Amino acid sequence: MRASKAIGLYAVAVIALGALLAPWLFWTIQWIAAYVPLVKPLAGYPFRRVFSRGLMIVAFAGLWPLLRRVGIRSWAELGYRPGSGWWKHALIGFAVGLGSLGIALAVSVAVGERSVALDRSAGEIAGAVLRYALVGVVVALIEETFFRGALQGVFQREMNVVAAVILASLIYSVMHYLKPTGPGIAASEVTWSSGFTCLADVAGRSFTERDVLVGLVTLFLAGCILGLAYAKTRALYLAIGVHAGWVLANESARWWGAGRIVDDVIAWPVLALLLLLMQWLCTAKLKPFGVSEPSNSGRDARST
Repeated sequence: MRASKAIGLYAVAVIALGALLAPWLFWTIQWIAAYVPLVKPLAGYPFRRVFSRGLMIVAFAGLWPLLRRVGIRSWAELGYRPGSGWWKHALIGFAVGLGSLGIALAVSVAVGERSVALDRSAGEIAGAVLRYALVGVVVALIEETFFRGALQGVFQREMNVVAAVILASLIYSVMHYLKPTGPGIAASEVTWSSGFTCLADVAGRSFTERDVLVGLVTLFLAGCILGLAYAKTRALYLAIGVHAGWVLANESARWWGAGRIVDDVIAWPVLALLLLLMQWLCTAKLKPFGVSEPSNSGRDARST
């Protein structure tokens, strides 16, 4: 239970310190934007988004002390295990992630639920793909390190793997919707307590709204797939690849004018089938990291 208590204290500290940091971060951004022309567009950055980024900054600042507290003291224990096949896992994951949401989008367009804008040039398409692929890699590295490598890794030390995957996936899903909504706070009205105002907005958000509920279920299924990939391969590479492929597919769909795929129930059966595919893939095709093939002498010994 020591690890669970550490995670609980960490969560409380992140929320409290993030809320306190947000106004100062906002004022710093405003000051820099006023004197540095290159970052002048940041002057229009809404406070609610600064609040979200403030929570993220505090969360990652405290992540390493948390990991050391619960006994995770190396990158290998976090999920970045050494091995020559890491790129294979990542590429397979990327193809699976991109293909699965690509199928969901194609089905949605075929049944008339969504439409795509076809007035894009080849240069625009190439630029968008490169941009969203980079975003996907960055997001995947950050989120998989935190939610799977750290959070699920800690849970797996205190409970069975299935429970750890489900719990980490629930947290992963809910955290993506713990964001303030509404008109926000005007720049001139930001005070030292504005972060706690955003917290009250988050606490009052209804998770029974249809769009929110659909997204929660979609991201829970996605979290289970990523958690299964991490648990089965004992490394983050496959999960990072899948996650990056999903981000590329989802952001590209938005750019094409089709909207977010994660907000569509059409993604549910696709992800449910992908969960089964991931189980088969990790069992039959991909060797876990840290598990070596039996030697010839071992096989010979078993045959005698």
